[in-house]
Amino acid sequence: MESGITLGLISYVSFVFSFFHFPARLKTFLLSNPFLTDCLSVSISFVLLTGVSKSIVAVIAAMLCGLLVNVTLMIHSNWF
Repeated sequence: MESGITLGLISYVSFVFSFFHFPARLKTFLLSNPFLTDCLSVSISFVLLTGVSKSIVAVIAAMLCGLLVNVTLMIHSNWF
């Protein structure tokens, strides 16, 4: 369980830092379509993490990463 949480947090931080390098047009599109962004983040993190380990740890990490992306998008839409 702890490994999944750690991997999820690291994946989330990686997604956030990668987001800063996207072109402005892509950032605007992803921020204006939170459902699509959430689906993409869960799918991409799951595919990448199952490449490393095909276990429940990868599933927990992908779910946590998706949850954190969803919370971040909700905060962004309400406060910015």
